[in-house]
Amino acid sequence: MRKNSTDYKVSEIKTGTHINMLARWLGYLTVIFTLTLPGLALSADSDLAQRLQNLQQLHTELAQDRADLSEEYRVLAGNQLLHQVLQEQRSQLPQLETEDVSQRLAELRLNYFQLQREQRQPGLSLQQRQQLQQEQQELGEIIEQLVELTRAQYLLAADIAAFQQQLDEYLFWTPSNPPMNADWWRQFPQRALQQTQRISSEITTIPASISLTLTPISLLLALLLILLIARRRRIKALITLYDTRIKKSDDPPPPWIIPAGLALNALLVLPFSLSLLLLGEFISHREAAGINLGAGFTAVALAWFMVAFLRKLVKPSGFAELYFNWSTERCDILRRYLTYLAYGLLPTSFVLAFTTQQELQISTDVLGMLILSLASVYLIGTTIYLLRALPPMYHSTFWHRLIGLALLLLPISLLFILTSGYYYTALKLSGYYLATFYIVILWLITEASVERWMQFSYERMRRDISDASTDEPATLELIEESQTQNSSQQAEIDPDKAQQQSQRLAHFALLIAFSFILYAIWSEATVALEYLDTQFLWQNMDDGESALSIGNLLSAFFIALVGYLLARNLPGLLEMLFLSRLKLEVGTSYAVTSLLNYVVVSVAIILFLGTLGVSWNQLQWLAAGLTVGLGFGLQEIFANFISGLIIFFERPLRVGDIITLDNLSGRVAKIRIRATVITDFDRRDIIVPNRNFITGKFVNWSLSNTVTRLIIKVGVAYGSDLQKTQEILLDIAQQEEMILDDPPPQALFLSFGESTLDHELRVHVGHLKDRNPTIDAVNREIDRRFREAGIEIAFNQVDIHFRNALGLEQLVEQRKA
Repeated sequence: MRKNSTDYKVSEIKTGTHINMLARWLGYLTVIFTLTLPGLALSADSDLAQRLQNLQQLHTELAQDRADLSEEYRVLAGNQLLHQVLQEQRSQLPQLETEDVSQRLAELRLNYFQLQREQRQPGLSLQQRQQLQQEQQELGEIIEQLVELTRAQYLLAADIAAFQQQLDEYLFWTPSNPPMNADWWRQFPQRALQQTQRISSEITTIPASISLTLTPISLLLALLLILLIARRRRIKALITLYDTRIKKSDDPPPPWIIPAGLALNALLVLPFSLSLLLLGEFISHREAAGINLGAGFTAVALAWFMVAFLRKLVKPSGFAELYFNWSTERCDILRRYLTYLAYGLLPTSFVLAFTTQQELQISTDVLGMLILSLASVYLIGTTIYLLRALPPMYHSTFWHRLIGLALLLLPISLLFILTSGYYYTALKLSGYYLATFYIVILWLITEASVERWMQFSYERMRRDISDASTDEPATLELIEESQTQNSSQQAEIDPDKAQQQSQRLAHFALLIAFSFILYAIWSEATVALEYLDTQFLWQNMDDGESALSIGNLLSAFFIALVGYLLARNLPGLLEMLFLSRLKLEVGTSYAVTSLLNYVVVSVAIILFLGTLGVSWNQLQWLAAGLTVGLGFGLQEIFANFISGLIIFFERPLRVGDIITLDNLSGRVAKIRIRATVITDFDRRDIIVPNRNFITGKFVNWSLSNTVTRLIIKVGVAYGSDLQKTQEILLDIAQQEEMILDDPPPQALFLSFGESTLDHELRVHVGHLKDRNPTIDAVNREIDRRFREAGIEIAFNQVDIHFRNALGLEQLVEQRKA
């Protein structure tokens, strides 16, 4: 029997309905399977809600603890137990184990959208649609609870991190031990004995924790140690080969020989440090005893490697003398200093690593305080020895003393902190100081290596250029082509200038790179400085906003120091990075750096005052008063100030220009914001206010063009050959090398004088320095050529006529009698 179209449609609807129901039940089973995954306990809404409630309760308790922390810190300030209380509170912070539910949440979202699509399918009964809506509602509640759980986990983790950071700040600025006064020294024997007994009892249990099981790290260390011992002779042979290559003065060595030599010397001293690392790896970490000798051996291994590697470099006729070209005296001083440094560095590194594992027992650690104090005193002595033995750094006594003072401040500050009872703070700073010491040593070695590497590279460049210039081509065409190529190459590449620029850029790049490394090391310590923002030196109790904290004062000092250094060194930095590569006019670079200096100083002043809490609302009356003062008493200074800005932007004169102002002529030496310094031709510095250049007239001989005209006047006697005179003058001008052909010289007969026929020779010279030498040469040549041609250079003649001759004769007779 043939079915009509209506039967086909009904059959299709039923089939589609069955397919949709099957897909819906499969999706529902998927949701149920997802909700029953282990770890989330999502099979029951009550479990998820209970977990969310626990997180919210923990968050509330943590917020209450943070609110009580500041009050407790204020109440217990000065109590010797405050540091222990903070340590215990930090150790009791909850360890939140967050779970990533993003994948499951995405699957539930997809199932939720699938249920929405099924509800839009045609042919569903009311019961089926209601069942789908109920499933969608239940699924939506679970999704909402999951989102809320994720949010609660995120907020709780952020609060725990903020609470821990606040505790770290308080611990850093809280004395952990009694100060090292007379009472401390009286109690020292008894407390040292108790600490020694405690450490001895814990050390006796260490042999039980030693395990000879080869972990991947210990296996790697052991294989590396065996390999280095087996290849030790080969390494020494390569070092000898490289040293011989360096000693050859006729052939510059390749640049790669420096990093290769450093790596070989490092491998030669590495086995003993690897042995210490392997020994520390075999000693398992014991949380209960609080002792981790593995960390101590690791710290000693690093310190030993650094000292041994440096001593290897500065040994007699060693790497530093051959590769870095350091003097023998300098290497001897550094070698003795490293020997003295090792006596203090090795035990100090072990004590620091050993003590930092027992933060809960820091308050009873008297041996660590004594050892760290003695190490600070020892470091002060060795630093003084090094500064007195070394020649002045950067060939300047000032910089030598300044750097030495900065180096001495580190151990002196550490000793002061220790004796004040801030032992925990001293331990933290000691770790940072030690890491900084290693980074600075690496910086110095890298800088010396880069300089020597560049020197080798440019020596090879000079040799290649020299070899190319001494080749003998076979034909004249090859000779001319070779000369043209060599001259153009030398004009484009100057090895000396390229080496200087490359060294400046390398120094700047190393400065930036190692500054970022040092900042990464000290970034954790800078977080503790935020506590200083809460310690106020002055505070206005009326508004509560006007306040000055210790952090503000230190920040203001830092801003002033950075502003001063930038203002002093900005010209050299810009010249090194940008201006030396630009073809600027004379004085342009000076104007750019001067304007940037004023901008830097202005920004530094604004930031300095803003950091100290001085806002514009407090300065507006002062600014109004200064405006009135500028209008009356300081109008001249203000006019010179504005004129200086106009000079910088309009640039009617530049540094290096030769100017004439009234009766003053000279070269512009400096352009300041108030006055300009002009050096005259007698080498005298003359200070001229900037206002004179804006409101008055002056001549700038080199503003847009250095070509100037000379007018040389000469008078010949009446009756001279004028045509020949003109020819001689023009010939002299054409033969003089300093006179320009364009514009062409002119010889003009301009007037009849009382006793001369006045001529002018008008010529042009290319530079101001050629004016007087040209006048001298032309005058001498005119005198010589006119005498040879029989042309008389006339001079003024005066005819005296006596109108009373008789009276004159009587006067003569009287004189004779």
